[in-house]
Amino acid sequence: MEEIRGEVIRLGRIAREAVLLSVEALKERNMEKARRVDELEEESDILNLNIDESALKLMALQQPVARDLRFVNAMIKISDNFERIADLAQKVAEIAKKYEERELLKPLIDIPRMASTIAEMIEIDLEAIERHASPDTSKLVEKDDLLDELYAQIYNELISFMLRDPRTIDDATDLLFVARYLERIGDIAAKTGARIVYMVEGRRVWVK
Repeated sequence: MEEIRGEVIRLGRIAREAVLLSVEALKERNMEKARRVDELEEESDILNLNIDESALKLMALQQPVARDLRFVNAMIKISDNFERIADLAQKVAEIAKKYEERELLKPLIDIPRMASTIAEMIEIDLEAIERHASPDTSKLVEKDDLLDELYAQIYNELISFMLRDPRTIDDATDLLFVARYLERIGDIAAKTGARIVYMVEGRRVWVK
């Protein structure tokens, strides 16, 4: 079980790094960082499969019950969550690759704020897993609400770009997708916190 916990924490750190690097790749138009996100996403796929295999083997051979069973089941689901975050980060990196020789529509301010907020959320989740303690879900919800606000600001700003000049539609749409992917990652990080609470305490909490 400790080995599984360690692998899930490692996967979470991969996901966190992928998010930060993907946005840096876009902001800096840095193709090396974008390619590194591809490598991290591949690592996350392999690690997620290993965690699934280890967890299923543990359930078959040890037949855990009660709290131990909740732990193993939670690790499988949280591993899937972190792998999904890495997938979404890769989608951001794919958009970054389109701008190797093109300028961005506008300087990025709120999108990097979204990435740093997500990194904080994932860190809250990872610390809770490491300590086998419930995270502060109110902090996760607060940060997820901030992501929603930032996404709304970005959406409104980019829509105004499109309305003023239809030639900006393609570039504005790319940034809208980036913001949407990050908003979705925030949702996953918040729900991961709720899953940890259930793992530790056996009670369900709901986050939007």
